[in-house]
Amino acid sequence: MAEARYSRVVVKISGSLVYPPRPDYLSRLTGVLLSLRDHARLAVVVGGGGISREYINAGARLGLNKGMQDLLGIHASRLNARILAYALQPFASPRIPEALEEAITLFDMGLIPVLGGLQPGQSTNAVALSLAEAVNADIVVNLLRGINGVYDRPPNEEGARLLRRITLCTLENIIHHHRQEPGRYELLDHTALQIAKRSKTPILFTNGEDPEILAKIILEGEQPGTLVEPC
Repeated sequence: MAEARYSRVVVKISGSLVYPPRPDYLSRLTGVLLSLRDHARLAVVVGGGGISREYINAGARLGLNKGMQDLLGIHASRLNARILAYALQPFASPRIPEALEEAITLFDMGLIPVLGGLQPGQSTNAVALSLAEAVNADIVVNLLRGINGVYDRPPNEEGARLLRRITLCTLENIIHHHRQEPGRYELLDHTALQIAKRSKTPILFTNGEDPEILAKIILEGEQPGTLVEPC
């Protein structure tokens, strides 16, 4: 295995990069992930994106409680994960893990575990941080759609400034007032933040529209976007 800057990596993929279905993007992403297998151990967590929010909104209109809405979002994220897992076969299991232990087992077997959500009350970012802690990952690479990293204010606001290197404590201050609603756990939910703080796992938020960025990060140590380090 050729030496890479990071040898154990959890890749968190925004659901908006996957849904609505983007076969061209998924094909490119699959190619990059498979090319990196000879250089690093990988695990992937896919968010729910638009399909998750559609079902959550429908559930809310039906009067379902927040826990049930979260469950709808979890199942939607697992559908996003499944199409990627299918594309990665035979190097990923077609069965999407529903518990952290299952993902760890797949990782230890040399496969690429591909996960969606796991339980109500937490985002897929929390899943990614939990998995990273469990497999002793060097970094979590968080691929966003159309956003270059973490900003000092909402990125669509005039004058918003991209932050290149911050601590988890700074990120905590930034997300303090964010809504913690099913399907709307922006950047990190508070559970994910606490896991990151205790495990001291660095997180790189970057624009994932070009999947080749993963190779530059993992192999060459590039840090496009925002690197979030322990406090």
